[in-house]
Amino acid sequence: MVATLLIKLVLAWRFEGFLTGDDLEVVQTAAKYAVGVHYQPWGLRCLFHPIVLVFPVMKLAVLFGARDPRVLSWIAALPTALFSTAAIGLTAALARRWGWSPRAAGAAAFFYAFAWLPLGYGASPFPRPISTALLLAAFLLASLPRDRLWPALTAGALAGAAFAVRWSEGVVLIPLCAWTAWRFRSGKRVLAIGAGFAAGTLLCAGVTDWLTWGRPLASLKEYFRIMYLERPATGFVTEDPIWDYAYSILKWAGPLLVLLLIPAWKERYARPAIAVFAAIMALMSLFTHKEWRYLQAAIPFLALAAGAGWERLWTRGPRWLAAAALLLAVPYGLERAWTLLSDRSAAEIEAARFIRGLPRQPKMLALEQTWAYGEHLYLGNDIEYREIELSRPLRPRAIREAASGADITGVYARHLDDAGRRELEDLGFRPIAHFRKGRGYDCLLFGRGPFFGAPGVSGQASGTRPDEAPRTPPAANAAPAPRRR
Repeated sequence: MVATLLIKLVLAWRFEGFLTGDDLEVVQTAAKYAVGVHYQPWGLRCLFHPIVLVFPVMKLAVLFGARDPRVLSWIAALPTALFSTAAIGLTAALARRWGWSPRAAGAAAFFYAFAWLPLGYGASPFPRPISTALLLAAFLLASLPRDRLWPALTAGALAGAAFAVRWSEGVVLIPLCAWTAWRFRSGKRVLAIGAGFAAGTLLCAGVTDWLTWGRPLASLKEYFRIMYLERPATGFVTEDPIWDYAYSILKWAGPLLVLLLIPAWKERYARPAIAVFAAIMALMSLFTHKEWRYLQAAIPFLALAAGAGWERLWTRGPRWLAAAALLLAVPYGLERAWTLLSDRSAAEIEAARFIRGLPRQPKMLALEQTWAYGEHLYLGNDIEYREIELSRPLRPRAIREAASGADITGVYARHLDDAGRRELEDLGFRPIAHFRKGRGYDCLLFGRGPFFGAPGVSGQASGTRPDEAPRTPPAANAAPAPRRR
């Protein structure tokens, strides 16, 4: 736990920038209250995570003089790193509570610690490692063999807190109740979990929404309104099919843990963990929008099953295969986490710093995917910006609509073709800076008027790859949706 926590803290500092805009959303929401960054969160977000968990830590750092956006972004990752690390211990504790041997519990914790999804996202401000830890604690409490109902009530309340962190985690309540009903054959326990879930939701989401949005559960109502009631007909044309998670399981779960399910299935005590893992994956597959990071709540149960499979290999042979599984888990997890975080928008952040360092500040920017530049967190409150509609290549009309009143325009180099360059030239823009770093997308800045001729930069400062177009356009009168790549 200590080793992986240190790894997460180092990775969080090593890779500057943002992955999808959802991580920037957390940082800017906390920074809005901590340092006065201009930001309006999306209306369907419950702000329990950024306000209750991130803001106190960030405000304390600000009182000690922290102001640099990079420092604030790193601080915003601290709660996620701590919760994701606690989940390692909770995984081992859950295995022991289920009656597993110390060896199987230790192997399960080891596999979870180096699974690339919790390791990579644990080094970021993303919220799902936090909800995963809360759900593991809920399963642990629900497993206590006591006649009293307070453990079940508390388990439900923790599931409600996970629901407040991210709405989609609410589906895990179904396998939690189903497992409890199967294990204890007690309807009272299940009802207690449901009551605790309602209380936890009202406390964490209801009170937070009342304080931030003015009405209890306002963000939950907005979530259903935008995502399901008033969703534009073309809003999800790029979404993945229902079988996508199962089809890509070797990629997001890793081949090592999936292969260990084979010996695990032969152990009867491992089958409940496999069932919970499969149930969470199936329930998450029902959502129209799919990303691998959404499946983090399923990873601990996959690791539990892998630990049981590993113990069978160790006790019944071949032992060299069990030893190889442990050895391979570390480099694979580290490499996948490194690759994930190297996709952060480092080049665009360098471009934002370049803009802030100009002797004369622009009044208006036109940027492709504004989240990649850190928005007001990095650009400051006094600069306005417009977003260029994302397409590959960029459409000249989209460039003109966004950049016609701008002083500086920022785009990804590989999205700009000859027609886009001619459009920028017709608007009076000329190249002023080129940023590149690692395996990411190059970032190009164009300026006009007094901003053409600014000292250019063409160094090793690169950006990230916007692999996906924006998935969820904002509804009318709604705050902008996160810009997912």
